[in-house]
Order: sequence, then C-alpha cells, then structure tokens
Amino acid sequence: MPEENILCQNNLILITKILQIRFYKDIKIKAFLFMLCFAHFMFSQVVPAPNIQPLDAKNGINKFKLCSFFEIHKVNLKEMPAKDEVHVKWYTYTGTDVPTVFDYKVKQLDLGYYKNKLYKILVQFDGTEKEEVDGIKSKLELLFGTGKEIEKDNDPTHKYAWEATKVYLYFEHNDKEINLFMSSKILGKQIILDEL
Repeated sequence: MPEENILCQNNLILITKILQIRFYKDIKIKAFLFMLCFAHFMFSQVVPAPNIQPLDAKNGINKFKLCSFFEIHKVNLKEMPAKDEVHVKWYTYTGTDVPTVFDYKVKQLDLGYYKNKLYKILVQFDGTEKEEVDGIKSKLELLFGTGKEIEKDNDPTHKYAWEATKVYLYFEHNDKEINLFMSSKILGKQIILDEL
C-alpha cells in the first residue's frame, strides 16, 4: 500500500500544481481584461468620437439648438409676419442675453420653427465692415473648415456654405449686411415627407 500512497500523493501534488497554474492564468486574463476595459473607458472620456463632425456636434448657434422645442424660448419670442416658407413660423428673439456672436454685435436674431421645433436660425450682424466679415469667416473656417463658395453671376453678395450630416450652415455678406444662417437637415427632410 505504500506505493499507492505515494501515487496518490503524487496525483494530489500534480492536481494542486495544475489548479495553481489554471488559477494564475485566470488572474492574468482577468487582469488583462480589466486593464483593457479601464484603458477604453479613460480614452473614451478624453478623445471625442471621430465620426461626429464639428458642425453636427455644435448643432446650433449660442444657446439655440436645432430641433429644440419652442417652449424653451417662447417668453422671448415675438412672432414675425409670414415669410415665403408656409410651413415655418418665424419669430424674432427679444431677449438681451445674446448681444454678440463671435464677439460681433448682433442686430437681429430670428428663429424659424416647424411643428414647434427649431428648424432655422438667422443671425443678422450690426456691422458691415470688412474686418468684421473677415473675423466671422475666419472663425467659421477655424471651427468647421473651409466653406464652399457659392458664386452667382453679377451678385454682389458673397456666400459660403458648410454642410454636415444633420446641419447646414450658410454665411453671406455684402456692402449692406452680414448674415449667418443655420438649418436642420433633419427637419428639412421631415417637411418634404409631410408634403408627400
């Protein structure tokens, strides 16, 4: 029987070593998975998602976000006479908390709503100086890249456009006015679908 005891002890030692190795590997795998998850969490907090375009991420001008509800700003809105767009109700923002955009004085800020959601934003600047035009245009290019110049024959108005997945931005200027215009492509498509 002593041989059987030796064999049994050897088996126990072998089984114990196998369990120790398996336990050690499990700890290494768990530690590796923990570090991988931790690194992913840390980088997801620091690095913005690469597929979101800056214009889509901005999704508005100042505190006015496209597709937001009418009720948010209704106390500071004064209805305007109807424009060419029959589906859009236009309002002038009467609040005093947005005196500037890009540090340039705002003359008038108009908001267009479709079914009580913000569809269009129109900022009319107070000045017409070349310095102001260049300053606004350079800030737009810094934020969203170079805009596409829209040329029309014999048109004194210079126009630039930026387009993303959800947002369309338009900047125009001439000797009489400087305007910045933003609209929601999502609500634009909804208007077309509703007309169908």
